[in-house]
Amino acid sequence: MYKVLVADDEPLMIEGWKTMVDWQACGYELCGTATDGEEAIAAIRACPPDLVMTDIRMPVLDGLGLIRAMKEELGLTAKTVIVSGYSEFGYAQQALRYQVDHYLLKPLVPEEVHQVLRELAGPLAERRREEASAGRERDAAAAEAVAAALRHGGPAALEAAGRLLGANARTRCRLLLAETLAGSSGGEAAHVRLRRLLEAAFPAGLRTVAFAEAPGRGGLLVLDEHETGGDFEARLAEAAERLPDAFAGLAAYASERGEGLAALPALYGQALEARRHALLGRRAGLHLYRRPGRATEGDCRLPDVAAGAERLLRAVEAGDAAAVRAALDPLHGLFARCGAKDEWARLAAQHIRGALLRRDAAGLAEAGGPGPDGPGLDGAGGAPAGPRAPLPADGAAWDRETLEALCLRAAASFAERRSARDCGGAVADAVAYLNGHFREKVLLQELAERFRLSPVYFGQQFKKATGYPFHDYVHRLRIDEARKLLRRTDMKISAIAGALGYHDTEYFTGKFKAFTGELPSAYKNKIKGEGHAER
Repeated sequence: MYKVLVADDEPLMIEGWKTMVDWQACGYELCGTATDGEEAIAAIRACPPDLVMTDIRMPVLDGLGLIRAMKEELGLTAKTVIVSGYSEFGYAQQALRYQVDHYLLKPLVPEEVHQVLRELAGPLAERRREEASAGRERDAAAAEAVAAALRHGGPAALEAAGRLLGANARTRCRLLLAETLAGSSGGEAAHVRLRRLLEAAFPAGLRTVAFAEAPGRGGLLVLDEHETGGDFEARLAEAAERLPDAFAGLAAYASERGEGLAALPALYGQALEARRHALLGRRAGLHLYRRPGRATEGDCRLPDVAAGAERLLRAVEAGDAAAVRAALDPLHGLFARCGAKDEWARLAAQHIRGALLRRDAAGLAEAGGPGPDGPGLDGAGGAPAGPRAPLPADGAAWDRETLEALCLRAAASFAERRSARDCGGAVADAVAYLNGHFREKVLLQELAERFRLSPVYFGQQFKKATGYPFHDYVHRLRIDEARKLLRRTDMKISAIAGALGYHDTEYFTGKFKAFTGELPSAYKNKIKGEGHAER
């Protein structure tokens, strides 16, 4: 991921950069924002970005001053993009002489921003490859290429990884994932312990690339044109038997062999399938991918386990106590077939807790509940434990009754927050409606009635979600649009007031000054004066 710093003195523009641009999908991370050039310089010193996107006009130090300081004083070679309004186009062209890499015109158009990000991704990747000359840096670049190929799986990502790793269409490769199981003590990273296992299995050495796959989970891409499939699996399994301590609290999942990095997405899917197969049993050790029909006797049927867990989850989310109790017994039997009969309640609690957190964390946070730590799933019986409190490690502490109590408490908590989540959805819909209809007469009471909510309660939730009272939010949208019209058109102030739903020009003028600190006429004259000065 490439780090991006955005500098702009308009709060609404900063919000637009945060919400309108899909940074992650383009391979970037928004690591910081600044409201003027000096603040941006301080942020660059704290965390040097790969890309700086800056508005031209800013107080204290403008965009061009920022770029000059960044290159001449800090020696930063980051890519740069300037952002300009239509009236500043000639000024933006001059900035290209300062080796600015690209420019964008306001207002922001997400598609245009994404296109610029994609165009700069190639040069950024090339520069990163050139800088990875030392062994540690080269390993990091290789790990990033593998992780990117796993995330995206597209031809471009796979081709880039192949060039960096020197792999061709005949290179034999295999993927292994490793993770430390819950409740295990800390120590070496999972992929470090896995690499030790490979060294024991293949004393002559294998070419491997270590990478981070997910929080708490790492992996190794094995590249060897000479190893054979069956021999690799047999030697790995033999080494695992000889080194039982290597898998104390560690689970590893191995794919089959493939040829060329084009097979990487399929191999990744196989490793994840091996993980899913072993996940509910929480079994340490090495787990090899098995094609359908190769399962050994005693293995559980994952579709049945998943279906049973889903039935219980639906019952919990619905708050149906009878359905919760009815789903527990068959799930107990399914866990027993996975080899986890003695600790099935603890395993089920961990699985259910994680699934509920993933499904409802965002809604709980909006509703003012425990946030990302879930609806009281941290212990069995009694008052809910604190955030992220670990589940008891002693399997004997969990039985059918304690698991049932856990599920019923979770169901009650979900029900309590359902109304708050519904209101949060109504606020989001209301904001979307206002963004398209702020020029019209919009009443809080009418919107509240549309969503079947009390106007007072709806108003409170709206302010909590947006940070502004309802009417102030509408006025801010209108004043922001008025500033754009004053900058880009020759419309009279009275005409702008009427176009934005203000039937009284004086009232509009008062609101404009309240939100901007100056009269519309003064703002317009200032903009014209700046335009003449630039020319």
